[in-house]
Amino acid sequence: MKFTEEMFSHLLKKLLGRLEVEVKDRQGKTTRVDFKPPWPRASFRDLIKKDCGIDINQSKNSKDLLKQMKDKKIAIADAEKLGWGSLIDALYKEVSRAKIVRPTFVVNQPLEVSPLARRNDKNQDVVDRFQLVVSGWEVVNSYSELVDPLDQKKRFESQARAKAAGDAEAHGKDDEFVRALEHGAPPVSGWGLGVDRMVALLTQQDNLRDAVLFPLLKPEK
Repeated sequence: MKFTEEMFSHLLKKLLGRLEVEVKDRQGKTTRVDFKPPWPRASFRDLIKKDCGIDINQSKNSKDLLKQMKDKKIAIADAEKLGWGSLIDALYKEVSRAKIVRPTFVVNQPLEVSPLARRNDKNQDVVDRFQLVVSGWEVVNSYSELVDPLDQKKRFESQARAKAAGDAEAHGKDDEFVRALEHGAPPVSGWGLGVDRMVALLTQQDNLRDAVLFPLLKPEK
């Protein structure tokens, strides 16, 4: 997270000479954002609870969560087909992500939302992961990789059950990956920047497709 703050500060000073930037949110509205670090850290669970009053820790299955969402009149397309992990992720995107304006690190994602990330040592229900969100755009995703083959196998099996039950967002299984982990893997972390998203954000594009460097082309005939 510290590296991410420093990188963005360096880039913005080089490109624009300032850390305050006008950007567009996902609805096309222009707003001024200050990238001066340090940026706030916000818990995935706390954001949802603050924005709609639902505590995801109080519901450990889709049925319970769906009931709470219906009580709050929160509607998500095909919600009945989603497993618990996909449902809480959809809930976060529906009620919280668009409200995040200034650069914010979303942390402490539930295990079920992050099938490839390492469990947190202090809280086994969440993972070591952060997402950088700016004006409703998720710009960076990063986490400590899960290298425990037994844990990974269990999570894939859980994802496969959700997929078989109709959850199109579920990850599914990857037996070859588990087999590779059984041979041993060192501690490792991943950091991914959506360069097209960063370009779209800083150039105030309405559509992400306008910032994709190599778009898919349609056949001439």
